[in-house]
Amino acid sequence: MELNILLQQIFNGISLGGVYALEAVGFGIIFNILKFSNFSHSGVVAISAYFGFFVSRYIYTHFLVTLIITTLAGGLIGVIIEKLIFRPIRLKGAPLTLFLVNSITAAMLVQQFFAATLGDDYYPYPVFMKQTSINIGNLTISKTYTLMLIISGLVLLLLTYVLKRTKVGIALRAASTDIRTPSLMGVNIDFVISVAFFIAGVLGGITGYLLGMTYSVDPFIGSMILKGIIAAIIGGMGSLGGGVIAGLLLGGAECLLIAEIGSSLTQIVIYSGIFVLLLIRPEGIAGKRYIIKA
Repeated sequence: MELNILLQQIFNGISLGGVYALEAVGFGIIFNILKFSNFSHSGVVAISAYFGFFVSRYIYTHFLVTLIITTLAGGLIGVIIEKLIFRPIRLKGAPLTLFLVNSITAAMLVQQFFAATLGDDYYPYPVFMKQTSINIGNLTISKTYTLMLIISGLVLLLLTYVLKRTKVGIALRAASTDIRTPSLMGVNIDFVISVAFFIAGVLGGITGYLLGMTYSVDPFIGSMILKGIIAAIIGGMGSLGGGVIAGLLLGGAECLLIAEIGSSLTQIVIYSGIFVLLLIRPEGIAGKRYIIKA
């Protein structure tokens, strides 16, 4: 592989890995607190992707404005899902298996709703930039991938600040250690969980918008968070930092392998590698073992 192609693929891989990192953190932040695998996150991504498409196509074609609107919509969708689907069974003390079943059901419901109402057609986002690439010497860098990298980096930095420097972030971290104890200290756990779902929804909104802008929208776009879930598992369930690292590594490896051996073989190699890694280290790169999880 020539040097310029290698550098270009590394850049594309890091940019794509940034989106995988957003997916992994959105998935992991709910697992940290409620200790179940929230597959309904794919539904948030799908709804946000369609929402962003319709807003940018038919209401106001402006990248930054529609991204912000879609991001906030994703956060709202996350809170609604928590209040309608998860809070009732949580207050009843339902087992974690029921949370898992509800999350899968919600994801499938969203997917089938869009398939039934909008069909299997692809909906491309409007073109926000007249020039789609930047030439730097022999390198041709996609503006879309550049935006993905910048936005992912800024969002992850902002989230790090929120979790480490704000009262809400401290409450989230406390709840992730023990969800019952903070309530004895006056912390409103229902509010903290809603904030967690809002943050996860915001990340899902950004992810849906970026994926829709990059690839176009269809009813199965939510299934693209599979790579984010894999990144969360590789990084270690319960470790948001590990999820970010794994997302970047996964994106980089995927782009490099696609350029070298093609997309079909790449998936075989990646999934085989993940299988071997988890056999050697089941808790992931930076994770810890959980006795109870779904």
